[in-house]
Amino acid sequence: MKLKIFCLLAAVCVAPLRAQNKQVYDLRRCIETAIENNIDIQLSEVNVENADISYRQSLLNMAPNLSANGGQFYQSGRSIDRFSNQFVQKTVGNSSAQLQSNWLLYAGGSIRNTIKQKKTLEAAHLDYQQIQQNIALNVVLTYLQCQQNKESWAAQQSNTQNAVRETKRIEKLYKAGASNQGALLAAQAQEAQATSLEVQSKNQYLNSILSLKNLMRLDHTEMLQLADMTKAVPEYVKFPIEVNELIDSALSHRPDYQASSKRSESMLYALKAAKGALQPTLSVGANLSTVYSDNAIEITGAQISGTQPIGFVQGSGDIVEAPTFDYSTQTIGFGTQMRDNFGQSFGATLSVPIFNRLQTQTNIAQSRLALIQSKWNQKQIKQAVINDVVNAQQTFNSAATNYQALRSNYEAQSKNLDFVQKQFNLGQVSFYEVQQTKNQERQAYQQMLSAKYEAALRDLILQFIAHGDIKRID
Repeated sequence: MKLKIFCLLAAVCVAPLRAQNKQVYDLRRCIETAIENNIDIQLSEVNVENADISYRQSLLNMAPNLSANGGQFYQSGRSIDRFSNQFVQKTVGNSSAQLQSNWLLYAGGSIRNTIKQKKTLEAAHLDYQQIQQNIALNVVLTYLQCQQNKESWAAQQSNTQNAVRETKRIEKLYKAGASNQGALLAAQAQEAQATSLEVQSKNQYLNSILSLKNLMRLDHTEMLQLADMTKAVPEYVKFPIEVNELIDSALSHRPDYQASSKRSESMLYALKAAKGALQPTLSVGANLSTVYSDNAIEITGAQISGTQPIGFVQGSGDIVEAPTFDYSTQTIGFGTQMRDNFGQSFGATLSVPIFNRLQTQTNIAQSRLALIQSKWNQKQIKQAVINDVVNAQQTFNSAATNYQALRSNYEAQSKNLDFVQKQFNLGQVSFYEVQQTKNQERQAYQQMLSAKYEAALRDLILQFIAHGDIKRID
């Protein structure tokens, strides 16, 4: 029993703490979370890093290369001694070491123009920004849909509560004989309809929340509580910035257009690099080497071991003898051989391309076509940006005008409902007229609500076009 009481008290104490720690997401935080968790963003970061590595490598290609190698070899059987130039029949061990370097001095500007293709790296960064902006705009659209569905659900809840109270009131009047059964059935039908609409609104809100969680890559079990929207619906019916100014701003801010411009510049340098392959190349090189062999020996001492005839004296026929020697030898030391066999070389190489099956000309033609394609792609994106801006402004003007009209309609319907309700209380109109007026007022509210968020969305898009920064979206 005491354990149950303790658990109950703990639950009561922890519940407020959980409520306080519940995370509330405003629009900015939703965008930041979606960008942080999005897989496309992670893949784009890899592309940026890969482009950065390629650019750094193009810079390093201007530097000379340097390589070192060494080896230990054993040769058995009949071979030629490299020190005596005689055939030997034994196992010989050899060690070698080499240090060599080569530096390309001129290659027709290919390397220099390849370095200037760093525009590809800048384009990769812009692609990364474009993905961020696309995600941000998708989050904005879904976030506003959530806010709209949330407000619509709250309105339907209020309508249901009013319908329940109205049904209870009519039921009391019916039991008192002050109303007929038709009015009661109509009130009950109105309550059922309001309940159905409330369930539909709730489901729409939950579905939009799920879509937002998917964009933010949140776990489906995590609670997502949205902050009340602070974005004010614009009261103006025409965006305050002229369309030409918006187009200039969009062209200077849109990452996809800037990326296409960078790629066009990169293709120009790629064409120049391809043409550089037609030029001669000049390089210089140097080499340091040495070698060691087990078969390299030196004499350390000699001793007379006897004599041997080497000829005869002419006339007397006496034998001429010469002494024979036994030699003491040893393999020349490793350090001595490595020092004595040390050699170095330096030279320059001039390579003139003559014919390589027209491969260079093919590369030039392909690079020229790639440049033309990149320029047309840039023009295509520019035209798309202009169309987007013009359509966005026109859509906003239409949405803002529509919102103003529907808001006026809703205000008129609300006043009419108050008037009809007062007449009904005085017995001057029927219950059916009241219900019809309520339906008109409710329909006008839903239309006004939809137009309100449509205008807010279009205003956000134009603000985004004007400033080109997702941080400006509040």
